[in-house]
Amino acid sequence: MGAPASSMYSMSPTSSSLMPIAPEPMGHHLNLPMNYGAMLPLGGRMQPMDSLTQPRVNIAGSNNLVIIGSDVQSTGSVPRATSSFPGGVRSQHSASLEVVQERVRTQHSASLEELKQKLNRHLKMKYSRLTKQIQPIPFLKDKHSIDKVFTEVGMNYMPAGDDTTWQKLESHHDIPTGTIGQSRVQIIEADAGYGKSMLSLRMVHDWCTCDSRSPLNNVDILIRLNLRQLGGSKSIYEAVVKCLLPLDSSIKESDVEQLLRDEDIRTLILFDAFDEYPDKDEEGNFVSRILEENLLQHVKVILTTRSSCIPEGCDRLTAGRIKLTGFDDHAREEYVRGVVTGGDEEATKKIITQFNTNSILADICQSPLFSVIYAHSAHEAELKLDFGSVTEFFGYLVYCFHDHEDNKPQTEATAEKQAKFQEFRDNHDELDKLSYGALSAKNQQLTWDKDKFVTDVGKEFYKRHIDIGILVEEEVMNRNYPKQPNRYKAEVRFFHKLACEWYAAHHFVERLRSSPSSLPENLIDLMNPSDVQHFYRFACGLDPLAARRVLDLLKKKVDCDRLAVLCALEQKDESGDVLDTVRDLVSRVVHIDGNDSRLLQRTTIELVQRACQDEIPVSCLRLKSCFKRFDATSSCIVLKSDFRLANLKTVRVIHMNEWFTDGEITRDELLGLLQTCKGLTELRVDSIRLLLPLSIPPGTIPPALKRRNINILYDRVRGLVYRLSFEHGQWEIHCQSAGQSLRVIFQGDCQVEQEWCFQELKMAAEAGVTISDLYLVGSFNAVADNS
Repeated sequence: MGAPASSMYSMSPTSSSLMPIAPEPMGHHLNLPMNYGAMLPLGGRMQPMDSLTQPRVNIAGSNNLVIIGSDVQSTGSVPRATSSFPGGVRSQHSASLEVVQERVRTQHSASLEELKQKLNRHLKMKYSRLTKQIQPIPFLKDKHSIDKVFTEVGMNYMPAGDDTTWQKLESHHDIPTGTIGQSRVQIIEADAGYGKSMLSLRMVHDWCTCDSRSPLNNVDILIRLNLRQLGGSKSIYEAVVKCLLPLDSSIKESDVEQLLRDEDIRTLILFDAFDEYPDKDEEGNFVSRILEENLLQHVKVILTTRSSCIPEGCDRLTAGRIKLTGFDDHAREEYVRGVVTGGDEEATKKIITQFNTNSILADICQSPLFSVIYAHSAHEAELKLDFGSVTEFFGYLVYCFHDHEDNKPQTEATAEKQAKFQEFRDNHDELDKLSYGALSAKNQQLTWDKDKFVTDVGKEFYKRHIDIGILVEEEVMNRNYPKQPNRYKAEVRFFHKLACEWYAAHHFVERLRSSPSSLPENLIDLMNPSDVQHFYRFACGLDPLAARRVLDLLKKKVDCDRLAVLCALEQKDESGDVLDTVRDLVSRVVHIDGNDSRLLQRTTIELVQRACQDEIPVSCLRLKSCFKRFDATSSCIVLKSDFRLANLKTVRVIHMNEWFTDGEITRDELLGLLQTCKGLTELRVDSIRLLLPLSIPPGTIPPALKRRNINILYDRVRGLVYRLSFEHGQWEIHCQSAGQSLRVIFQGDCQVEQEWCFQELKMAAEAGVTISDLYLVGSFNAVADNS
């Protein structure tokens, strides 16, 4: 039955109900909701509807009208039809409705699948170009594929909900799976130069090539965005279209939005370099909205950033964290053999020998960036080996950048030009100033407009630093487009942020020399030490006056003790200022953490041993998850990194937080440790699995040790803290942990562990301490008869 002229209806934007509308004189029309991407059979024909407009479908003379809810496009399902038309349209045409529903679903799925495949073709072409143009170091213009230069770095992870335990990952293939895979957001964190961006490119390469080892094979769409290039971008859909798709692509922002919003499409977004994102402090930026689950809640996210710049919206309860720990000896050798020498064993051995000759060099080159630059440079020429600090090492690398260009066979420069190049190498005041200004700005500006930058530093200076690779040009989105005609613009940046910190440190030193009072008192607030730690370290290594100023500032800042240690040992002079710095640093708790870099561990050990050598008291040495054993033969503590702590004669307190360290300190080892640390007044061990001796016969304790009355405490993290009595050689209850009752856990079949549990039960019974829980974990055998 045809609908009367007065029966004109429109669909409500928020429901499937029909609303009467006024008739139009030129025939009957039906207003349909926006973004309705289905088709309706009207007058025996399928009528297409543009998803970007609100179509008006002519229904004059039609006797078959089915109205379908507006959620067809978003879910692919067709809801129950609603009709107010005379005659009960649906009851007469239910079979037709089923056919239409299936047709709509099929067509929608097919068009969405086609759109997804088209987007992926564009993405894989873009990613393929990125992953085939890798320059290990800027002054080597040869470009390589990511699968040739990528070398696995050390990785530890901390699952969401755990804020204490880091566990080792064997491969980057483990990142999106297992425990970590349960987290919607995963953060890859590391200091500068540890390979975060390289890792993100490798993951993209695995997806593009369908690497059989990679769990990313289960990802339908992978979006990788370099956040450094996205200043001013208002949405992720805009960023994808403008940064990842070709200019002539027919895919629109609305298409990208449709795909990313579809919960049936498994999407992974990889945000690279959050610490360099220009808009990270802007309220409501699209990256923060995604991380905080205010947008695309179903999409999984991997984000890379410096450890000092974790997004506020990512707490440890909701985000898994992966920490890159750099190159070990095996990884460094693998890279040298595979990339630098092309398998030449003699050349490989020569370079590796250089790393092993200088232990400080090896520790500095735990950073993959430093290791790669040094290895390539060493392959081309004999390099200096006796580096004593990061400042000295990085300054030498900058020299190598200049020297490599000058020594090219095709480089034929006149004496005048060579003199100018040397001038550029030695005098870079304007570049120093720009670098300092960038790092001290409220929002760090790590890129510059090319035209303005060239005007500031000069054309020849600019060209020279582009040629040698210290500066890099790149095209980024133009914030002012379309007000300005060009969609992209050229910007300039350093090849790495560390270079920016190097030149900024030079400006800091020169300002301090010329006018000490001109530096702002709030420098620490302007330049967060955790974000630009190398700026402070370089400044200390460049000038003693700057070192004094920096150390004074760091001492006043909470949580800067560890950086102060690194800064103090950048200095080379033996003045009283250095000893004053050492004295001040060891007057507080000195930390050595198993998750620290080898360089930080080595530097902290040097600080402690320097204090002991100069008879300066060390108030407290705290070891966390790093103790391996005590070597009685050499009278030193051996760490898991194989570093050794010897000559600890002025250390007053040693506190070992070794919650999950397995092992045993024997009676002889414990006595040897106490005798080695001649100034020790307290030794405390907090551990579940690191066992101390059950007792020490009083006759075996040297009289001099007894007279020192050292406080030896043992917290097995079960409710009681025990103290070793030198008088009886036995443990006794020292105190009960606040708010805790005693838990005794028999676990496994370790005899010493079980003897400790029996001893805990006995001491508790004698002291009248209530035992709240008794666990038998993998240790129960049977209930004895007549017991």
